[in-house]
Amino acid sequence: MDKLDTEILNEIQWTFPLVAKPFDEIAKKFEISSDEVKKRLIQLKRKGVLRQLSAIFDTRKLGYTSSLVAMEIEPDKLEYVAHQINKHPGVSHNYEREHEFNLWFTLAVPPGSDLEKEVEKFSKLDGIKKTRMLPTLQLFKIGVKLDMVDDKKHEVKPSEEKKKVIDVKFVATEEDKEFIRQLQKDMEIVDRPFQKAAESLGMTEDQV
Repeated sequence: MDKLDTEILNEIQWTFPLVAKPFDEIAKKFEISSDEVKKRLIQLKRKGVLRQLSAIFDTRKLGYTSSLVAMEIEPDKLEYVAHQINKHPGVSHNYEREHEFNLWFTLAVPPGSDLEKEVEKFSKLDGIKKTRMLPTLQLFKIGVKLDMVDDKKHEVKPSEEKKKVIDVKFVATEEDKEFIRQLQKDMEIVDRPFQKAAESLGMTEDQV
């Protein structure tokens, strides 16, 4: 991974262009071809440096309830339990830790669902000894941007307009929910990555 790779990774984290051909816009900024941008991103995905390229939504603003969950699991059952828990669509950040509570994960459930009951369903799995729910009491920070370049050649901080979006109250319609489902999918690294989502939603790429 060279310097240009790291600068491109910074760019897609902070200011990914929301246009029909985003890789063309990134290419202009770095004075290279769009094909070169796509080739580098594809290589980074193959190497596992870039896991997924997609929109990230604030689950709290969408009405979801979430909690960090810690479990004490018999060591010989840990992989089995972790695998079963990972099947839940609301589970993320599932890690083994060197601690009495040796499995920690985040669980989010949609509006109308009972978070505690969802956690209780896991108790039926063989090997779980204790469970602790650790919900957020006060939020100090959310989100991570990995600064890949110390001496940035290009400015990648978010605009003031993007910062203001955080304070907007939002009630999702059914159309919004389908829109969110489409944009959470791993983006194809092609000339027009929003084209399939637009066709599925019955709208233009500019509308998406």
